[in-house]
Amino acid sequence: MNDKADVFVRRFRVGEHTVIMTMSRRKFRRACMTCRWTPTKPTRLTKEEKRQYRSGRDAVMAEAFALMGGRVGLIIEM
Repeated sequence: MNDKADVFVRRFRVGEHTVIMTMSRRKFRRACMTCRWTPTKPTRLTKEEKRQYRSGRDAVMAEAFALMGGRVGLIIEM
């Protein structure tokens, strides 16, 4: 991701759902990442779905952080 690219989008499967993670670049090398579920966010995940979600999330975050370069802090809002 460079200064001209302002959106980073990745998708991965969790059971029968698809998770879409989108990162928008902001000023001063800040970014905001959102997570959307389709068709809807499940109320509960099985152990296997939790494993799939964490694995997909970690892979997306690692790729996004590598593209941004430098040190990164992470704040999770529910």
